[in-house]
Amino acid sequence: MSQRNGLVVIDLQFGFSPDADLVEGIRDVARDYAVVVATRFCSLPDSLFRHRLEEGHDGGAVIDVGHTLIIDKPGYGLDQSAITALREFEVDEWGLVGSRTGACIMACAFSLWDAGIPFHVLHELCAAEDGSLRDATETILQRQFGL
Repeated sequence: MSQRNGLVVIDLQFGFSPDADLVEGIRDVARDYAVVVATRFCSLPDSLFRHRLEEGHDGGAVIDVGHTLIIDKPGYGLDQSAITALREFEVDEWGLVGSRTGACIMACAFSLWDAGIPFHVLHELCAAEDGSLRDATETILQRQFGL
């Protein structure tokens, strides 16, 4: 049986001002995947994100990189409806790319791990924070998931 791979493009949205090289890199690699799913960060009006961080924007429109589905993500990780949607594609392993390794990508990794869904992070196609937060994130991803 041949392997079927998928790519989850996490929160690649105009309002988050992603680097043009990152967008083009993701667009190029997406062609190598059988399924491409995008997430859209959209904080709900009553979310802690808005109340505690006083951040109201939702990141804007998703940048098209050839995805077949957009999953709304009201928090950092993937909720049960997102996990269910990903399972429906019958993908053997998902690649994770996109915006903010230290928050949303790591949270999505934990969501997939908890759901027993195989994944890997394509670090070179992730917008990452600089300095100590980046180092801490890399340490956690390596320790928890061997990525």
